[in-house]
Amino acid sequence: MSTRNGKLDSNLLLLLTLGSAAILAGCALGMDQVPPPSGAPQPVAMTVTVCDSGEQGCSAATSFSLGTFRDLGVGVDWKNIPGGTHTQQIALVQPNGVVYQTVSHSFGVADGKLGAPAINDVIPVAGTFITQRSQTGEWTIDVSLDGQSVGTQKFQFTE
Repeated sequence: MSTRNGKLDSNLLLLLTLGSAAILAGCALGMDQVPPPSGAPQPVAMTVTVCDSGEQGCSAATSFSLGTFRDLGVGVDWKNIPGGTHTQQIALVQPNGVVYQTVSHSFGVADGKLGAPAINDVIPVAGTFITQRSQTGEWTIDVSLDGQSVGTQKFQFTE
């Protein structure tokens, strides 16, 4: 394509040069935006604390007397939770293996971060089936995250 004064040819050449430069710059920017390879991902971890929620500070314990006990405090401290919305479920399992009660909580962790949320629940015991039927023995707290079992914590109810 040429014109009488060569103006179209120089404009076309300038357009092609600028377009090529923009494409190359876009490719270079795209390369900078690729996240660098990271080390092995940190595994999700948790610690379960079971306590008498009526005690000052709710100190961790592994055995509780049904005669003096009111409410079971269950605390789950998470580590390395990836960003997003998650659901924690705790199941209180009787000594015979039957689930007595489940409690669920949803929580969020900022995208692009690893979170360490602490989720605390209180499960009534005094005046319930547990004390009415003297359900003593080894009980289990089964903890799951987003439908996947993560771990358990055992404790005793005694007379």
